[in-house]
Amino acid sequence: MSQFEIAHFEDRVEALIEAYRALLRDYEELKTSYEQEQARNRETRERLNGVIERIRALEAEADNA
Repeated sequence: MSQFEIAHFEDRVEALIEAYRALLRDYEELKTSYEQEQARNRETRERLNGVIERIRALEAEADNA
């Protein structure tokens, strides 16, 4: 390999490493965002289940009256 080819190869490797690092940062950000969204979904689901239970209790109370 000539000196030019080696320099070109090194440049390409460096570019690939930088692209990998950028993708890794993006992945970590997306993973964190996903985990936060999952937590919000769980909280919303729990709140919704509470509302449904209260509605059922009110319906049962109305049926008994």
